[in-house]
Amino acid sequence: MARFRFALQRVLEHRQDEEAAKRRALAAIERKRRELEESLRVRQSEIAAGREAWRAQLVGAIDPASLRHHASAGVGLFRKAQRTVLEIAGMEKGIAKARLEAVEAARARRTIELLRERREAAFNLTQQRSEQGALDEIAANRAPHRGPLDTGLQQEHLP
Repeated sequence: MARFRFALQRVLEHRQDEEAAKRRALAAIERKRRELEESLRVRQSEIAAGREAWRAQLVGAIDPASLRHHASAGVGLFRKAQRTVLEIAGMEKGIAKARLEAVEAARARRTIELLRERREAAFNLTQQRSEQGALDEIAANRAPHRGPLDTGLQQEHLP
């Protein structure tokens, strides 16, 4: 019995590799975005902690140098947080593009897989028909040949 061989198997493998690469690229970008979001959360908590420290110093005697120091530190943290937000926003376009590329690669791979499935189904159908034809031929060769008048009854011989 013949085995099915897909002529475009190398193309399918290439498309699978391409899809995996696109998914890895998307995962790397999303991982970077998660890291930036985490750093933004850290900066926001630092800003909140700085505000609490600043409010605590507003009780009693006020040291202007200390307030200036807290204000400049707070502004610095705020600027870092703004830069992080801008980086995250800038990454959104890249993420959308990488996601689209991953979807397109999956679609291209699936197209070849569907072609493979159709060709394999056609091959299997051809094989079944061929085997059935061979079985029919064997059955026909094994059956005793009977003529049109041969009913299986013995005829009497007339002189």
